[in-house]
Amino acid sequence: MPSARLAFVGPSREVSPWLLRSIARIGIFEAICEDHAEESAAQHHARWAFTDLASLLREAEPDGVILHQPLEDRTKMLKECLAAGAGVLVTGAPGTAATCKRLASFSKLSGRFILAAPPLRFAPAMMLAKRLVESGKFGVPLSMTLHSSRRGSPRLGTRDNAVVAHDQMFEAVDVVHQLIGPIHQVYAVAHADGALVASMMTTPGVPVSLVLHASGPPEAVGVEIVLRAADGTTLRIDRNLQLLSGNGSRVDAAHRVAMATVDPALELGYEGLIAEFGRHLLAGHRGAGLIGQVASVVAATEAVFASAARQRAVTPRGAGLGRGSRELADRSTQ
Repeated sequence: MPSARLAFVGPSREVSPWLLRSIARIGIFEAICEDHAEESAAQHHARWAFTDLASLLREAEPDGVILHQPLEDRTKMLKECLAAGAGVLVTGAPGTAATCKRLASFSKLSGRFILAAPPLRFAPAMMLAKRLVESGKFGVPLSMTLHSSRRGSPRLGTRDNAVVAHDQMFEAVDVVHQLIGPIHQVYAVAHADGALVASMMTTPGVPVSLVLHASGPPEAVGVEIVLRAADGTTLRIDRNLQLLSGNGSRVDAAHRVAMATVDPALELGYEGLIAEFGRHLLAGHRGAGLIGQVASVVAATEAVFASAARQRAVTPRGAGLGRGSRELADRSTQ
């Protein structure tokens, strides 16, 4: 089976090594672009090293680019990649809500696509949770809580002096969209010590509570999710991405992680994310625009920050998608 030729653009030391290993596992690691490109290319087994994006796109001609850059620089670099004929993967928001429609139009005109998704969406525990909810085996969702904690101060994806990184919030909102549905209204409060709390109501009428910390202790890093159903069933995903669903002593579904033999690239979702990107590239989804419900996730993400700044409830801007993008969104999460 052919493999897509992939390139990584961004500071490799600021991303998970499992992302870079997954690139080499799933595709052909054609090139890497950053300030210390020669050293990084040797370390991560990339074929070519570049220090500027234009040279990489012109000489390596990758099928797809995994882009890891500050939010304010993404729009320009996304357009540069699309214009050169490469599809693009961003693990956070591709841009602001205002730029998403323009990016969708530009990618369609260039005959390429943008996949914007956090790796967590493709973690086995998350995918199992989605199947349980969509199949009805979990029951009718009654409420959801999510606690996200990262280590260190926000870097990439931080804007407007937000207390938590924009991409951290994008990940949390994407989880809500995947499991429960679009967010209808949000009320958020930010704390100076690097924490943000938000109460949300989704379009299906399920209340959601988010607690995000920009810099927590090492033992708290990760995402915890609790879903409760109307019949008393509870679904929990812990920080080690283990899933347990049941009612009382009854266990309906479980995904357990053996720490001695765990494959972090798989369990953290990086392998699934790169594989999904490669599938879209090889399938030739030309002119697909933004794949998935990116615009609505970005709009809800920005609504959380706006609510925290204005200290009042905010309704996310409507962000419609074309039929083709919705069909690809459905396929990308199966």
